[in-house]
Amino acid sequence: MQTYDKTLAAHFGEILERREAELRGILRASDELVEQAQSTPAHEVLDFKDIASEESQANVDEVKADHAAHEFEQVLAARRRLQDGGYGACLDCEEPIDLRRLNALPATPYCAACQAIRERAYATAARR
Repeated sequence: MQTYDKTLAAHFGEILERREAELRGILRASDELVEQAQSTPAHEVLDFKDIASEESQANVDEVKADHAAHEFEQVLAARRRLQDGGYGACLDCEEPIDLRRLNALPATPYCAACQAIRERAYATAARR
């Protein structure tokens, strides 16, 4: 298994910086949509299909914004770990994270095994 080493810091720093900028744009656009919806006078909707469509789109937009906000926090945390020298190590078990995983998910704080444990625990808790 190949793992992260400090010679890759610049590479991952650039990736995380680009993703942070993308997420800032997504969040800014989401905020602008909310502001626009709040400042636009309510119009009369005569069709229940239109109401349902608008509500569905609002729900999708909210989920996208929530996901972007969560990923944004992960990216910021990953950039801090990169600066502090903790990047590339799992926050739970402290073992190195496989380089393939970091390339796919540069902001990931957990190795695949610990992530699977967390997801199983979350699924179990959600069923209760």
